[in-house]
Amino acid sequence: MSPATWGTLVRCLPRPRRLLWGLGIGLAAVALFPLLLVAQVTATSAATTTWNVGSAPTPAALQDIPPGYLALYQAAARTCQGLSWGILAGVGKVESDHGRSPLAGVRSGANAAGAAGPMQLGIGGAAGNTWGGAPVRAVPPDLPYGTDGGGDGVADVYDPADAIFAAARLLCANGAGDPRTLEDAVWAYNHSTAYYRQVIAWAARYVEAAGACGEAAAGAPSPAAAGAVCFALAQLGKPYLWGGTGPDRFDCSGLTMMAYRSVGVAIPRTSAAQFRGLPAKVAVTGLLPGDLVFYATDLTDPDTIHHVGMVITGGRMVEAPYTGASIRIRPWDRPDLIGAVRPAG
Repeated sequence: MSPATWGTLVRCLPRPRRLLWGLGIGLAAVALFPLLLVAQVTATSAATTTWNVGSAPTPAALQDIPPGYLALYQAAARTCQGLSWGILAGVGKVESDHGRSPLAGVRSGANAAGAAGPMQLGIGGAAGNTWGGAPVRAVPPDLPYGTDGGGDGVADVYDPADAIFAAARLLCANGAGDPRTLEDAVWAYNHSTAYYRQVIAWAARYVEAAGACGEAAAGAPSPAAAGAVCFALAQLGKPYLWGGTGPDRFDCSGLTMMAYRSVGVAIPRTSAAQFRGLPAKVAVTGLLPGDLVFYATDLTDPDTIHHVGMVITGGRMVEAPYTGASIRIRPWDRPDLIGAVRPAG
C-alpha cells in the first residue's frame, strides 16, 4: 500500500536527535461468528497500537529486510514490553536502508550531524551522544544506551546487533509502549515531521495485522486506516466516559480520535468537528474499514451530530455508545446516519 497522509501534533522535547518512539500492541482476542465479532481485551500489556508485538513480517518485509537484520529487529523488540519490531525496522530503513546505505557514518565515522551506525545513533555534535562514550568500546558499562547486543564484550555503534539493541533500549527508556506519545518520541529522535511519516509508513508495510484485527480491517484504504481499526478493536469492553480519551475509558469521538492518533493521523476532537473538519466525505455505499460514520438528530443539519463510530468489515462499526455501556461492535446502518468520512485514504 502507499503511505497514508499522516497528521501531526508535535511538541518539542529537550532531548538530542535520535531515536524513534515505537508502538506496542496489547491485542484483543477475538472469535468471529456470523454478523458478530466478539472480542475480549487481554491484560498482558497496557499498551495498544497499530501493529502486533511478535506478529509476522509481510511479504514486503521479507523481500526488503536482510534476514540477519530482521532477526535482530525481532529479538531487540522482545527486550521491551510493548515495542513492535516494525518500529525498529522502520527506523533502520529510513536511517540506512538496513545498513546498505553508502552514506557517511553508516559503516565508519559519522554524518554531518554526528550520527553513526545503521541506526544512526548520536555519537557527538548536533546529534548529541545518545550512544554514550566512544563509538567502539568495551562493556560494561552501557553508557547511556550503547550496548553489546552481539554478546562479544564490545559495544560497537557500527555493529548491527549492538546498534539495534541500543535503539530498542533508547525507545524503551522513553516509553515506547505508549502509542499516545509516538509523535513526541519521533520528534525527539529527529526534528522532522516528514521523518515521522516515513518511519510509521515503513512499519505499517512491514508488519502483518494479526488475527481478527486483520480480518476486521480487510480492504482498508491505507495502512493508517487498518491501524486505526486495530487500535479501536483493542479497546473493546472498556467503559464509556463522556470526555474520555483513554487509555481506560473513551467517549465516541475520543475513541476515533485516539485510534487515528495512534497511527499518526490528527483529527478533530468532537464528532461534529470530525465530520465538518475532514474533507474526504464517503458515500455509505462505498464504506471501507477505518471510515467514520456519523449520526444526527436532524439529517439535514450536521450541527446536530451526536455520535460517531468506526467502520469494520461485515457492515459493522466499533463504537463507544453511551454512559453505562462499554465499547462494542454494532451494525452501522441506522436511521439517524447522516454521513461518513475517510480520515486516511
